Parts: sequence; C-alpha cells; structure tokens
Amino acid sequence: MRYNHGMVATLLVVGLSGCASAPLPPKELIDARKSYESARANAAAELAPADLRGAGEALERAERAFAGGGELAEARDLAYLAERRAQLAESLARTAATERQRGAALQAYGEVHLALRRRGAPAVEPDEPAGPPGREKAPVRGRAPERPLVILNQR
Repeated sequence: MRYNHGMVATLLVVGLSGCASAPLPPKELIDARKSYESARANAAAELAPADLRGAGEALERAERAFAGGGELAEARDLAYLAERRAQLAESLARTAATERQRGAALQAYGEVHLALRRRGAPAVEPDEPAGPPGREKAPVRGRAPERPLVILNQR
C-alpha cells in the first residue's frame, strides 16, 4: 500500500488546524480560576462562605461568557470581577481567623489575670504592658513650670 506524502501532510495540517481553532481562555479567566481555588482551599469556605459563593457565581458567569463565544471583553471583565471577589473572600476569611485568635488571646489573658489576682500578685493592666526583665521604667518628668514671656523692644 502506497501513501501519497502530500495527501498525508495535508490531512495532518487540516487535523491540527482544527484543534488549534479552539480559543485559549484569557489571562483574566485563568487568574480568576486560580484565585477562586486558592480561596476555596484556604479558610474562606468555612469563615466566609457567602463571599466565596458570590465569587463562584461570578466565575461561572465569566466561564459562560467565554464558552458562549460572544464578546471576549465581557468574559474578561466578568473574570476580573470574579478574581476580585475571590480575593475579597480570602481576605475576609483571614480577618475572621485573626479575630478568632484575638478573642482566644484575650480570653487566655483574662484567665491568667484572674489567676494572678487570686494568688495576690499585683495585677498588670493591659494599657501598661510590662517591659523586658531587668529594665526599669524611666521616671516620668513633670512639665516645666511656665515662665512669662518678656519681649523687649529694640530700637
């Protein structure tokens, strides 16, 4: 069986060009996918679920706009919004996690403070944090006494 090399090359080029005609997603859509996955993998799913859901819906709209083959600018705009919403959800989740840690630290401080008071140890107020050991506080100086201001006329 003999093959015509020209015919095989033509079929190969036509076949490859058919695969290459599918447009690649815009950079904004790829970035939005990454941001959404990052937010979902972090604490956003637990700590900011509503915001993460909004980011997912925005990403779906961007995906539909791109898949519809319509206006590429619209898909880019929607992808940009989806990325920002995913970043916002991740940021809100980090803020909520920090607030949880702060609450736990304040509770631990209160428990230690109460235990020290029960022992009779002097209480340390949170407004005046203790300095490093071995370092004394500098004495607080009072204001200098006010003196009358005398202006002399020079002629």
